[in-house]
Amino acid sequence: EAPAAGAALSWLLPGALPGFPCIAFGWGGAAASDAAALSAVLRAEVLWWPAPRADALEAEAAVDLRGLAPPAAGRLLSLALERFGAEGAAALAPPGQTAQAAAELGFTVREGPEHLRPEALRRLVATAEASPAHWAAHWAAHWAALGGVEVLTEAGAPDPAAWLARARFVDPWRGTPCGAEQGLEALTFLRRAALANARQAVTVGFSRWRRRNATPFLTGPAGPPLHRATEVQATRTARRIAGRLAVWGMRELEASDAPEAVRLEDGFVRSVGLGLQHAPPASLAVDREGLYFDASRPTDFERIAREATFTPALLARAKALRERLVALRITKYNLARSEPLPEAPAGRRRILVPGQVEGDASLRWGSPDVHRNAELIRRARARSPDAFLLYKPHPDVLTGLRRGAVDEATLALADGVAAEASAAACLDWADEVETMTSLMGFEALLRGRAVATHGRPFYAGWGLTTTAGAAFDRGRTLSLDALTAAALILYPRYIDPATRLPAPPERVLEWLHEERAFVSTPQGRARQAWRMGLSRLLNLGRRG
Repeated sequence: EAPAAGAALSWLLPGALPGFPCIAFGWGGAAASDAAALSAVLRAEVLWWPAPRADALEAEAAVDLRGLAPPAAGRLLSLALERFGAEGAAALAPPGQTAQAAAELGFTVREGPEHLRPEALRRLVATAEASPAHWAAHWAAHWAALGGVEVLTEAGAPDPAAWLARARFVDPWRGTPCGAEQGLEALTFLRRAALANARQAVTVGFSRWRRRNATPFLTGPAGPPLHRATEVQATRTARRIAGRLAVWGMRELEASDAPEAVRLEDGFVRSVGLGLQHAPPASLAVDREGLYFDASRPTDFERIAREATFTPALLARAKALRERLVALRITKYNLARSEPLPEAPAGRRRILVPGQVEGDASLRWGSPDVHRNAELIRRARARSPDAFLLYKPHPDVLTGLRRGAVDEATLALADGVAAEASAAACLDWADEVETMTSLMGFEALLRGRAVATHGRPFYAGWGLTTTAGAAFDRGRTLSLDALTAAALILYPRYIDPATRLPAPPERVLEWLHEERAFVSTPQGRARQAWRMGLSRLLNLGRRG
């Protein structure tokens, strides 16, 4: 029968991970959704079951005993034995008397649904009693039925179709009502993000601040990442849990037989404020092979850009994302600076020369020939003697905490220095950007500017830039929208800092825009002042 008007089933669909918000709930009253169409999407994307761990069982049959007292659990075990037996079957139960009883009968015991691979599941025995003590097993019965699994209960087979027809959806990042298509897209996104972390991560030597920031990017079905101070401790833990290591940047692992590792680095659209000043990141690159700026070895980014199929839908999405980013004037750090820029004489080409942190990994691994800001300025002037050169020092260098200052004699080769102007304003000003490997080269491409590179940054070699140094070829030509798709959609991971949930880049752009507006308010300025004070304490003694 259809649910009574006003009756609610709060967890109509499972969250991809425990703690993720409800996206779809059932509500009595008039039907609102096409149940058949929703069922097709649920089954195609496996949205009817939580994201499984990497070591999940491929059991075709299971019995869910969670939340049940021993007598009730015993009845379900008897029903399971009668219908499909214990051989090759799983029992879901927390450690205790019930789990022991199931194991003695021959069931493989696991704690929760994340330990079962849904694609293999064909039959499930569970309770139909929707009481607070039995919620867990009741939801599993409901979810499995939505997925087309044969569900057996003492009260007969459940039929969730009436609830599904009355589904209501909620945007997980804003908590506001949304349509069925948008809700299922959100749930699909969150499940895929969870599956990217199917193996639990163990970080190596992360500071407390970095641990907190990395956790939402690395949390998966096996739980949040574990943190260890040394490589030896992390390796021991990763082997024990069949997990993988997570290291920051280009840190090399000492052991030749270390477990699989991923490398983390700031993403291309990061924050409002500098990471050096402890602004938390909204995006990270998580790379299994190298990192996007490393031209000496294969990287996930290069593999994606070379091998991805850029469908019309993906290219259209990338174009819309690029246009929105430019309209909102979003850059990597989104610093709120307002220094006026110099006026270039009419007829002189305006070239922006962005400085970098000298000794930074992107220069060591991506620009071996030119890796000093002074040399970049000299070469830019030699290539364009009649152009108007504007040099922009890297904001980390301006803090005095990083190397890269340029002597006055070399600065005199430039026509102007933009120390306090925003990256967006400088890019608007420029006709061209000349750089070693700076991300501002990519940001210039997004804005339709010409770009010349002296190194091999991730965005060069695809037919969109001019090579000022040694020529090289990636083996494939990309359109600007294809490069945008690879760099801003397919490669990085994002979180919504407001909810700390994985999020698509479109949501993160909106958050950055809102956050940038907030920091200009009295409350925002007060929070920024507090953060800056704390950051100074954390950076004491940090130079170079």
